[in-house]
Amino acid sequence: MTAARRIIDMHVHTDDSPDADIPAGDIAARAAAGGLLGVGFVAHVDFHPADCCTGAFSAETYSRSLERAGGTPGSPLLLAGIEVGEPHLFIEKAMEKSEGMRLDFVTGGLHWIGERLLLDASGFAGADPLDLVEEYLRVCVEIAGSSPIDILAHLGVWRRGLARAGGLVDMDETRLWPGLLRRLFEAMADRGIALEVNTAGLRRPESVTYPTAPVLRFYRECGGRIVTIGSDTHSEPHVFYGLSRGAEILASVGFTEAFGFRDRRPFPYPIVV
Repeated sequence: MTAARRIIDMHVHTDDSPDADIPAGDIAARAAAGGLLGVGFVAHVDFHPADCCTGAFSAETYSRSLERAGGTPGSPLLLAGIEVGEPHLFIEKAMEKSEGMRLDFVTGGLHWIGERLLLDASGFAGADPLDLVEEYLRVCVEIAGSSPIDILAHLGVWRRGLARAGGLVDMDETRLWPGLLRRLFEAMADRGIALEVNTAGLRRPESVTYPTAPVLRFYRECGGRIVTIGSDTHSEPHVFYGLSRGAEILASVGFTEAFGFRDRRPFPYPIVV
């Protein structure tokens, strides 16, 4: 899938994160050529002792990188953000590390449950998948209720690790845990937290967005209105992958607009499919 015109990709990593390898300036040039409305850059700010990105973030280096990208001829709107892993545990440390930066948004992502990395098959070793997913949702409720984030990233990314472990990933959270999801979405609405439609799963064996269409529909039924679209770009050949499909899924469950963030405030733009 190629870059989608008239979309703001709100989840793009650059070589300022150790697990990504594309300079911000190159991303800006690709976005201009592809007709994107904008790019929301994020750098990993992690503190889990076993995470590969822990300790790598430098606010000064990241700020210089984004400043250089801003000089790209014809570049679209470029927005500065960070992705904080396990924000219920580490948001204060993350904000200290990014002190002095101009941040347009703060994204929170849950990757670890204790010592279990949900992105990898090892995270599900010896565990009941249903119990682990339920705990994942409980922690997401905690994040939404306590962490000063603007966007909740890749809800349902546990499917990545479960697929790698050979497990079935077609479970419907809206049927299994409707109460937990309702609590989550009500907390997000109360605090103005956006739900991200992350399209990275479309390029993986699970072949779905995080979250799936039924969860997005339920979010809307619960009163959720603020959604962002993000490709979770890290490297070639997946730059801006799946954005058009993400917009189509949002439209199919009733959304007419998606959002970007500027100065930590959401602003809408129309979904065109």
